Amino acid sequence: MVCCVIQVGAFAAFAQHQGNKYIFHNDLEREKLKGRIKSVTVTESEAESGQVKLKTITEYNEAGNIIGFTSYSADGALLSRTTYTYNDSGLLKEERKLKADGTLNVRTTCLINERGYKTEEDNYDAGGVLFLKVLNKYDGKGNRIVKDSYNEFGSLFLKCNSKFDEEGNEIVGKEFDSHEKLKFTTTYEYSDPDNQGNWLRRITLKNDVPFLISVRGIVYR
Repeated sequence: MVCCVIQVGAFAAFAQHQGNKYIFHNDLEREKLKGRIKSVTVTESEAESGQVKLKTITEYNEAGNIIGFTSYSADGALLSRTTYTYNDSGLLKEERKLKADGTLNVRTTCLINERGYKTEEDNYDAGGVLFLKVLNKYDGKGNRIVKDSYNEFGSLFLKCNSKFDEEGNEIVGKEFDSHEKLKFTTTYEYSDPDNQGNWLRRITLKNDVPFLISVRGIVYR
């Protein structure tokens, strides 16, 4: 039950623009990160109290692909670690999220289309049972504008629609239930870009109320 990535592509420093379509060749491009990045650390805090809630570290290889994602609690305890497998063309094939004790929690297989967009994610529990399928749709710039989530029975239970700024940063996300009723709206405000143009601070608002502040530290090669 393994879905493989089917298309090939050569690595490039930046996404290529062909007509009105952008083609991505690695994870840095898909995440709209600029420059030769080694790691990104994100510290998330409650907007009102300032209390740290979560810290994550994402590591990238020379080709610009993720090789590790680790999450920590506010007191520094390891929560989870994710490993990544790529095909011979360097495109993502599988993610494995491990618990703090190293046992498997979730295995995710991915489909990536000819432009390097992740169109499908199939999530399996430790027993190999499919419990979540995510289907994604993109605009011509590679921004994920629709994320549809299906349960183990194949029923749509959550639809997310997103809007982005000119830099490819998500600025509005709306979540709907299976009856297309709006559950809530999330907006994002970015600030403090570094000299590469990558944001270092983001405020997340739920229904216009600030609830999370994310501070990003980037290590370049």
